[in-house]
Amino acid sequence: MSLYGNQCSIGGMPCGVILRGAANGEYRAVFEREFASLEDIEAIQWDHPKIQGECILPTGYGFAVRDIQYSSSTRSYTVVLQVAEQYLGDVTGYQSQVAELEEGLSQKDRELEKRAASLAEKESVITQQQETITQQSKVLAELEAAGTAAQVDAQLMAAYKEGVEQNG
Repeated sequence: MSLYGNQCSIGGMPCGVILRGAANGEYRAVFEREFASLEDIEAIQWDHPKIQGECILPTGYGFAVRDIQYSSSTRSYTVVLQVAEQYLGDVTGYQSQVAELEEGLSQKDRELEKRAASLAEKESVITQQQETITQQSKVLAELEAAGTAAQVDAQLMAAYKEGVEQNG
């Protein structure tokens, strides 16, 4: 007959009661000697225990056994547990999502590199075009200073007429 009611089991062993300890992350699990031996308690995989039933132990956590005490008055073992690590469960689905996201990022990086190269090439073409425009502007300014082609044609025509009239 259980004194505690055995609301849960840890690693297949019926546990009478679980209490919070005084320190942060500390728990005390009480196992009745009638249902569990010291060897059974020590055989529980505390780094990732299988918990069934109503229990205040956080699921998915691993624990380190700090002490096991026996009380002859209650004929029970009290296991002092300290939270060792949190088990996040099966993360393979998340790992594939992370891999997909990383692949997407690398594709975006490659696309950005291509666009940066294309922009650099276009900037080079623009610079060359600006240099050509500057050179052509200088040539046009020189031609305007020397006279335009129409003025040159008019001067040549006037000189021709003058030469024809003088020489007959």
